[in-house]
Amino acid sequence: MKLRARTSRFVLLAWLVACFAFSALTNLAWLAGSIAGVAIVFPRQAPRAARRALLTAVPLSLTILLLTWAHARFVLHVFPDLHAYAALALRAALIAFATFAVLGRVDLLGALAPWPTLSRLVVITLAQIHALRLLARESWLGLQSRLPRKPAVLDGLANAGGVTATMLTLSARNAREISDALRSRGF
Repeated sequence: MKLRARTSRFVLLAWLVACFAFSALTNLAWLAGSIAGVAIVFPRQAPRAARRALLTAVPLSLTILLLTWAHARFVLHVFPDLHAYAALALRAALIAFATFAVLGRVDLLGALAPWPTLSRLVVITLAQIHALRLLARESWLGLQSRLPRKPAVLDGLANAGGVTATMLTLSARNAREISDALRSRGF
């Protein structure tokens, strides 16, 4: 069950303050405790939020951290502090987990209703994400249908140029259509 609009605004403000506080944490025990605290505060949203964070933010942040660590180690010939890299990874996981938990609980559009520009921005952003996700899925299915074997990651990367151009064109068109629709409804 979603929270009322006023309560949602309060929770969103608390989330924003918490994210600033989380970004200052460097102690691994405090970061792990904060993850547990978010799970305690949002027990019903915690499993789904954890799964979403593990599928989206954690692999991306770990990849970036590994690449920067490898660059520092093998190109700059410096042995980076592993504690700092672990803290960065945990911090990214914590902020993603808290964000997904909060978004699963609040009524985002209701909370932003007093600010039509923010509401419009959220609607356009969500529509863009949905359109790009559909296009990426459809392009992957098209790639699967054209190849006699199961496509690998390199096949996807080799065909990414055409898909990227299509995504940008579709993104611009969707943003224009959604903006026109919102304007016609008085937003």
